[in-house]
Amino acid sequence: MKFKTVCPSPLGDMLLASDGAALTGLWFVGQAYCAAGLPADAADAPELPVFELVQAWLESYFAGEMPKVCAGASAGPGLRPPAGELLRLELLGTPFQRMVWEALQLIPYGETTTYGKLAQSIKERRGAPTSARAVGAAVGRNPVSLIVPCHRVTGADGSLTGYAGGLWRKRALLALERRGITVGEEQRPSSELVARLLDIWEGSVRATHAFLAEADIQRLRGMVPQAIAEVPHLLVARRGGAPVGFAGTDGAFLEMLFVADDARGSGVGRLLLERATELLGVTELLVNEQNPQAIGFYEHMGFVTYRRTDTDTQGDPFPLLYMKRVDA
Repeated sequence: MKFKTVCPSPLGDMLLASDGAALTGLWFVGQAYCAAGLPADAADAPELPVFELVQAWLESYFAGEMPKVCAGASAGPGLRPPAGELLRLELLGTPFQRMVWEALQLIPYGETTTYGKLAQSIKERRGAPTSARAVGAAVGRNPVSLIVPCHRVTGADGSLTGYAGGLWRKRALLALERRGITVGEEQRPSSELVARLLDIWEGSVRATHAFLAEADIQRLRGMVPQAIAEVPHLLVARRGGAPVGFAGTDGAFLEMLFVADDARGSGVGRLLLERATELLGVTELLVNEQNPQAIGFYEHMGFVTYRRTDTDTQGDPFPLLYMKRVDA
């Protein structure tokens, strides 16, 4: 008998599969090879003990902690979730695939290797030539995302290539592991959080909106807390637990995106925008025409201008550009 359940994660819903004792599958819903090998009649079993262990592991991982690896109890390797109870994996594949998946588990948290180096390590274990292409194919068919960390494999030049869950997720996972950056949605932002985001807004505006006079900044500052508190979806980026950026969306429209001045250039803006486009369905936004840095960023991210206004939404003489995703 096979079992399944779906649980939420900051990067989208995840499908879990089990034989009743071990975890046999963990995929982002909709990713390439999702549910591979899972029979159509698999029973929904959200309260299965192994699924509860996996969800505890995921909560710990996405909180920026480092779940420990320990020796397994049987054919599949085991992982020690936060509560200390053993989580067992049963990785079903060819002998070559299992060898590659075992090698993936040796890549330390926060580090990466290349497909070529992984192929070399497999060659040494097999005692036979192994191509990076063959290793890449096995990595792509990894049935247990995250726990078997296929996201830690990059191209020869360090570029992010070949992730079944999407390159935006790979980028988010490596940002979490390498730099402690997380992005999460805030359902009810506290007054303390709103105050911190207001400071981020002001620092960002002063660094990028040179066309605003001091009086303009102070006037807009009075409007920002309500806008943050009332936006339908508020995403907050944190580094080491401290907010470093935020984005707000309403339907398909990006209402706001600001990054702390000391975090600019670290990829926080991209992480926020990719989360907004990939999970919240954002396809349109507006930007001040006098903010060339922001315009360049959005163009790099696939947005094009389709409309211009001579004034901003308050009627002040600050031209706005309306942009939309090319592939939307």
